[in-house]
Amino acid sequence: MADLRLVSMTLADVDHVRSLDAACFADPWSVAAWERELKSAGRRHLVARVGDRLVGHAGTLLMLDELHLTVVAVNPAYEGQGLATRLCCELLLAGRVDGATAATLEVRAGSLRAQRLYGRLGFVPSGVRPGYYRQPTDDALIMWLADLDGIEAEQRLHKVASEVGRADEVRKERWLV
Repeated sequence: MADLRLVSMTLADVDHVRSLDAACFADPWSVAAWERELKSAGRRHLVARVGDRLVGHAGTLLMLDELHLTVVAVNPAYEGQGLATRLCCELLLAGRVDGATAATLEVRAGSLRAQRLYGRLGFVPSGVRPGYYRQPTDDALIMWLADLDGIEAEQRLHKVASEVGRADEVRKERWLV
């Protein structure tokens, strides 16, 4: 994808992220929720831009040594191009740097495409939260990546990231270090 940049989300991105979320989620976060999220410790959010257009975002919450993938959204016009995979790989690798030893997430039980993505990254199903999602009501499948701090996870994440796009094709700001 030409001219893709992954950058840290700022308050200036909130309106664009909310517009994207309205296209992706039945119950997007409010402006106040985003403002709290971006100011809170242990959180990291990235936005993906193609040119000047915000086309995706993802975020994590680090609690002690557990990284929680909190949100992943991609503009429907950009789905299937590896964007969600790139965002997730970057956030998981950053979580390793921050000391995370494991990662978790919830995904709609009916979202097989997302489950395949997370499985490719090393997540495995570990439980269900009945009725977790609304509009439409759906269960959440809880998934864990238990060995995030291991060499196998690091190699897997780098391999998957390289499969969806060469590292030199993606310009990143220095948020990772």
